[in-house]
Amino acid sequence: MVQSIQAVSEHLSEIAANSQEMNGSIEEIASVSEEAAAGVEQTSASAQQSSGSMEEVAGSSEHLAKLAEELNELVGRFKL
Repeated sequence: MVQSIQAVSEHLSEIAANSQEMNGSIEEIASVSEEAAAGVEQTSASAQQSSGSMEEVAGSSEHLAKLAEELNELVGRFKL
């Protein structure tokens, strides 16, 4: 009977050690997940900012094209 109690005690000690190890692994996974989420948020914000900049550049490009057409028309009125 004493041997059975010792065996159970050893098994419980192993279970406790494994539980602590698993807890450490879970905490690591949670930390890495939080870092990954922060990276995704930052990437998303950068993408939105880039998208806004591209829209602004496209608008400016269209405006410059219109101005070039108007200037071409005005210059075309002069005859050499």
